[in-house]
Parts: sequence; C-alpha cells; structure tokens
Amino acid sequence: MWFLTSLTTERRQERIESRTYTYAVADESADVAGTADARTWLERALAVVGDDGRADGNEPTAGPAVRFERVEAPDDVAAALDEERLHVHVAWEAGGDEDLPDEDVDRETVGNDGQGAPRIVLSYRADLDASDSAEAFLRRALERTRAELREQRLATAGFASAPDDLLPLERIETASEEQTSGLLLGRLLTAIIVMMMLAGGSIVATDALAGEKERGTLETLLTTAASRVEIVTAKNLSILAVAFATSVLNIVNIVVWMQLDLIAPPAGLKLVIPIGAGLLLVLLYAPAAVLLSSSLLLVSGRSKTYKEAQLLFAPVMLVAMAVAAIPVLPGVELRSAIVLLPIANLGVAAREILTGQYDWPLLAAAWAVTGGAAALLARASVRTLSAEKLITASELDAADLAGGPALFPRRVARWFAVLWALLLVWQLNIGGSIDSRLLISINMAIFGAAAWLMIGRYRLPVRETLSLRAPPAGAWLGVLIGAPAGLVLADGIVRLASLAMPIPEAWIEAMAENMGAGLPLWQMLIFFSLMPALFEEIAFRGVLLHGLKNRLTTVQLVLVAGIAFGFFHVDLFRIPPTSLLGVFLVVTVVRSGSIFPAMAWHGLHNALALGSARVEQIALPEQPIWWHYVLAALAILLAFRLMKRRTRAAFS
Repeated sequence: MWFLTSLTTERRQERIESRTYTYAVADESADVAGTADARTWLERALAVVGDDGRADGNEPTAGPAVRFERVEAPDDVAAALDEERLHVHVAWEAGGDEDLPDEDVDRETVGNDGQGAPRIVLSYRADLDASDSAEAFLRRALERTRAELREQRLATAGFASAPDDLLPLERIETASEEQTSGLLLGRLLTAIIVMMMLAGGSIVATDALAGEKERGTLETLLTTAASRVEIVTAKNLSILAVAFATSVLNIVNIVVWMQLDLIAPPAGLKLVIPIGAGLLLVLLYAPAAVLLSSSLLLVSGRSKTYKEAQLLFAPVMLVAMAVAAIPVLPGVELRSAIVLLPIANLGVAAREILTGQYDWPLLAAAWAVTGGAAALLARASVRTLSAEKLITASELDAADLAGGPALFPRRVARWFAVLWALLLVWQLNIGGSIDSRLLISINMAIFGAAAWLMIGRYRLPVRETLSLRAPPAGAWLGVLIGAPAGLVLADGIVRLASLAMPIPEAWIEAMAENMGAGLPLWQMLIFFSLMPALFEEIAFRGVLLHGLKNRLTTVQLVLVAGIAFGFFHVDLFRIPPTSLLGVFLVVTVVRSGSIFPAMAWHGLHNALALGSARVEQIALPEQPIWWHYVLAALAILLAFRLMKRRTRAAFS
C-alpha cells in the first residue's frame, strides 16, 4: 500500500507538471468596470503560476514549470469542460458598494461609476484531474497576486510597517515528528491488525468445523481417541496460530520498513518504533488474537455449511472493525470507560504507546479486560462446540422453536451490550457538550425505549418482568435505613478508587457549575433523582434482572446485574460506586420481590447525594472514621433483613 501510494503519487505529479493546461477568458468587451485591472491581475498571476511552494513558510520558492495556453472562449463553457477542450474558464463580474455607507466608499478604489473591483470567477470540473489541477494552480497564483497588490496599496497609503510585521504569529510544536506520526499510525494500526487477523483466521475457521461438517469428515474425527474438548481446543489453537502469526508479521513488517527505510512512508508519516515498543505491541494484541479466533470458531461451529459460515463471518468482521476503529474518534482516551471495551481498549492503548505515553496501570487494565473476555469466549466456544450440536448443528432447541419469552434470556445480554455501546459513543462524542438536564432526559428516554422495545419484541409479561408487586411493609423502613448507609459505603468506595482513578477536576467543576447554576430544587430532584429512579430501575432491575434470573445463581445474579449497572456510567471513576449501588438494588428486588423499594432506594440515594453535593459543592467531607463504615454495613444488613417477604411469592 505504501509503495503503490508513493508510486502513484509520484506519477501523478509528473503528469501534472508535464501537462499544458488550457484556459479561456470570457468576453472582454462586456461592460464590466475594472476589466482592465482584472486582465492585468490575471497576466501577473499567469506569470507566477506554479511558484506557490514555500521553503520555510516565508519565502516562495520556484514550483514546477506549469504551462498555461490560452484558447478561444467557447460558446458552451460546461460542454467544453466536459470534453476537456478547456481546463479552466476565467470570467469577471462587476463588484458593488451597495453594502457600504457613503462615507466608507473610496471613489479612487471603486471607480467613478460607483462599482467596486470586479470579482474573478473560475469555472472548472472538480471530478476531472486536469481541470481540478488547473484551477488549483491558477487560484493559488491569483491569491498570491492579490496579497502582493494589498501590500503595495498599503505601502502606498503610508502604512507604518509591512503587513507581515503586524502581530507576527509564531507556532511552536512541542510534539516530535515521531509522536505526531505515531498518533496517525496508532489510530489505524488496530483496525489493520484486526482485519489481518480476521482475514487469515477465517480461512482456517471456515474449514475447521463448517467445512468438515459439509464433507462429513467430522464424524470420522470424533471416532478417534481424542475427546471433543481436545478436538475443539486444537482447532481453536490452529485458528489462533494463523491469526496471531498474521499480527506478528504485520508489526514486524512495520518495524523493519521504518527502521531500515526500505520503502518511503507516505507523506507526513515519519515513525521509528523502538524494539521494546514493538514487543509490547505484540504482547498487547495477544488477547485480541484469542478473542477473534474464538469468535471465528463459534461462527464456524454454528454454521451448517461452508457457505453459511462465509456469510456469517461478514457481520463478525463488521462489528470487529467498527470496534477497532474507535481509536480514530477524537477525544477518546484510555483513562475512560473505553478501557472496559475489548479490542477498542487495545486500540487506544496502542495509539498511546506509539505516541510515547505509557500509563502502565491502564495498559494493564486494558490487556486484562480483553484477556478476560478472550478467556471467557474461548471457554464458551469449547463448551458450546463440545455438545452434540457440534455434529447436528441444524437441530434447534426448545427456546429457538418457542421464541418469545423463552428466547429472551439468551438474547438479553446482546441487547444490553448494544445499548451500552450506543450510550458510550453518545456520551463520549456529544454528551459533554449539552445541558445536563437534556443529557439526562435523552439517556432516560433511551433506557425506557430499549426496555419497552425488548418487552414488546419478546412478548414479555409486564407485571412479572418488572416485578410490579406490593412489597412487604418492612421494605420501606429498610429503604430509609439502607439508602443513607449505602451512600456512606459508596463514599468509601470513591475514596478508595480515587487512589488509582482520581476524579477529574473538569468533572468536579462541571458538577459544581450545575449545582450553582441556579436550578430550582424541584428541577434538580426531577432530573437527578426521580427520572433515574424510574427509568434505570425499569431497565436494569426490571428487564435485565428478568432475563438473567433463570440462568444464574442468586450470587451470580446479584454481582452480574449489579456490576452491569455500574458499567453504564461512562466515567471510569464512577463505575465502582455505581456498581455497589447496583448490587444493593438487585438484592432489594430479590429480597422484597418488588421493584418499588428499589426505585425508592435509588431516588433517595440520588437525592441525598445531590443534597450533599449542593452543600459541599462536590468537595468530599472530611475522612469518616473506620467505624462509620462498619455501622453503615450493619445498617445495610438490617435493611435487607427487613425486606424479606414472608411468603414464597418473592422474586422468581
């Protein structure tokens, strides 16, 4: 790609410099004031056309010997440009001073008839290379001529100093060329590596299971002494070997080409990757290779034929490429919620490595997150493909046949994963630039719409899905005890997490500004307390909890559903305390069998936090004593005990 880009660019430049461009001038007999001056300016521009290069930003240097030849003006300019009998057409229109007050009109400048200087109009075809180049050369020459004329007139008018000496501007770029180029390459490197991993691995994966099913050789393989787990693991490793080798070869190629300068890089790209950084990149992309190879194997295993596997690889590649392209987005930093998105976090990490930034805790976190996702998917692929469906993939289970509510537990994770990605992109790119009330309204609308869309799509029973039951009487007392205690424990989590993830000053200032923006208290309570308590509970303690309850144990349900709630808060430092709140709210629904106490707890928690922030202007109070946290934990246990239902009609 680099070689061909350089070669074609060089050949195109040769063609541009060796070509003779044709131009035509509109009817000069037309009654347009100042045409004589316009003709003079055009002649001066044609004399210097091509001399628009600058050596150091100050002095012009001689450019290519661009040749322009004048031809007779055609009757139909558009047709002449289409047929390339003409490359650029020059005309002028009369200027005017109708927008200037009389006292501002200089008759020596605009002429005796009150007309201003004529405006030069260039007509060309932007989609034709010759016409586009001719217009660019002539336009730059005219702009240079205009600047020279301005300076001459200013000097004639007695301007005190040369225009270039007026408020001179100097730019100092502290980033090195390697850092600037590293930013450019870092934005694209992950997408390139992922594309190569998928392209190489998909060839092996397609034949590994789908191809063997179609040929009927998989049954023969299963009669050998090797167990199914060993067979699936070996096939996964074969895909991984190709995918990982592809990524290593690409990184080594980049390092070698850059180090030895075997091929001239594209213009503006000057990068020398140290050997240590190259090895770090290899280590960094290792879990991505495992994750992608497991995904390819799952697709192949679930496909009935070779062609079906090829068709299913397309959406997998599109999703993977979309995630890998996230480092291209402006403002996305590793020290944000992006560290929790597999592959995308590695892309942002690679970009920072190539620009010389080594945030080791976040690099390790990104590697661990993608590595954990890769391990889970690899294990899932082995377990899934070790079942009987490895051979009889055409058979459908009961959930597939029943659809509706029976199918929802298998699809709920996908829905919330897409919802998380949607909110992440929205928050990172738009969320911080709008009013907080509008931001909350849009976020809650997204949660509400997604929840009701899932309910309608899978025909879920509303009352059961949302746990719309009367809670035990003690649940309300438990809320009054638990919400303040939970806020104290959340404060402790914030303090502990701030050692590794300090709260950004910009966020504190933004929240303090919201607190001091003069918003009425009732608005603060509606947007920051009531709306989240309603819409987030419907989505997380309603729909999500309903979809997961029959697939997980109680402990797993509490942890997974609670932590998932924390992940939906984009700011990285907010995830630990909101995950703790999510755990408390899940336990509340499980113990009481009703969503209403969770709504009350959530609203009261936010209202208390809002009141504290309004008083303290976000500054955290003095460090509580250790026994404050002990009392808060005991209060939480008491609150949960009060919520226990007396009958078996609890959450189920």
